[in-house]
Amino acid sequence: MRKDWLWIGAMSLALSACSVTEQQSAPPVSSVYSGPVEEIGGVEPRYEPYNQGTLQDYRLKGKTYKIIQNPQNFSETGLATWYGEEASGNRTAIGEVFDPNALTAAHPTLPLPSYVRVTNLSNGRRLVVRVNDRGPFTPGRIIDLSKAAGDRLNISNNTKVKIDFIHVAPDGTLSGPGAIGTSVAKQSFALPDRPNFGSSGLGTPMTESQPATQTTQPVGNNTPATPANTTPDNPSSPSGGFLGAPSALPAGIIETTPPTLSSAAAPASTPSDTRGGYVVQVGALSDEQRAQTWLRSLSERFKVTGKVSANGGLYRIQLGPFQNRQQATELQQRLSVEAQQQSFITAAPDTL
Repeated sequence: MRKDWLWIGAMSLALSACSVTEQQSAPPVSSVYSGPVEEIGGVEPRYEPYNQGTLQDYRLKGKTYKIIQNPQNFSETGLATWYGEEASGNRTAIGEVFDPNALTAAHPTLPLPSYVRVTNLSNGRRLVVRVNDRGPFTPGRIIDLSKAAGDRLNISNNTKVKIDFIHVAPDGTLSGPGAIGTSVAKQSFALPDRPNFGSSGLGTPMTESQPATQTTQPVGNNTPATPANTTPDNPSSPSGGFLGAPSALPAGIIETTPPTLSSAAAPASTPSDTRGGYVVQVGALSDEQRAQTWLRSLSERFKVTGKVSANGGLYRIQLGPFQNRQQATELQQRLSVEAQQQSFITAAPDTL
C-alpha cells in the first residue's frame, strides 16, 4: 500500500513539472493587427527614457493624481483644451521650453515624455503628439494641446477627443492602441537644386522670365511644365497626410486641399506675374481670428509675408506671394522640416 502511495506521488510530481514547463515555454498570446494602415500627420515617435522626476504621484488643489506606471494599453476619451501664445517660453514639467508651434501636449498622469494619437471625434482627424507637460487640471478635461496641434485637429474648447497611447521600445518598435491602424506620414519629396541667393531671403529665380505670350513656365525638380496660374499638381487627389480633404468641407473643418480652378478661368502668363505668382497654403479655418493668429505666428517664425483669404466661409492661411515656384518650394520644405507643417503650393490670388 505504501508503495502505491509513493508511486502515485512520484507520478503527480512528474505531471506537475511537465505542466510548469509548458506554461513557461508557451509564448504569450497577443492579437496582431493585419488590417489596412492609414498615414496620419504628427510627430514621429522615438524612444526616450521617462523623466524620473515626473513618475511620482502628486497632489494638486486637493486632488491626488496617480501616475500610470504601465500605459501600454491606455486609451481615454474626454474633452480637450488648447493653449498657445500666452504660455510661450514657459518651462514644461520636464524642463523644456514650451513652443506653441510644436506638436506637443500635456496630460495629468501619463509618463513623460510619451507619445499619443489624438482623434477629434467630431471630424475624424487624427494626429500624433508628444506629451511633455502636466495638465489639464480642470474636471472633464483630459488633455491640453499646443496651439499648433489644436489648429491641425480644428478643435474648440468643447471638442471631444480620444487619446491612444503609443509605446516605443528601445529598438524603435511601436505598439499600443495608438499604433494600431495608423502610421506617421514621412516626407518623400526630393530636395530642389541649390538656389543662388540674392536680394530675396528665399533665393532668386532660377530662370529668366518668359515672354507674355508664353503659356508655360519651367518648374524645378524635373517636373513637367504646366500652364501658368492653373491648379496645383493633381488637384483631384487629396493632399498627403491627415489634412487631406478631397471635397468641399463644412464650416468648422480645416481645408488643405488646393482649390480647384476652372480651366477657362486660367489666363496666360503676363508680366503681372512678377508681383508674385505662387503662395504656400498651410490650411483653412472657419474662425477668422484663429486664422489670423496662425498666419502671424508662421510669418514671424519664418520671416515671410502672408495673408488670410476668405472664401466660402473658410479663411485660408497663405504665405507669400513668391515670384517663382522655386522660392515657394523652399518655404514648403522648411515648413515640413522645422514645424512638421504640411502645405501645398498654389497660384497667388492676384494672378487667378
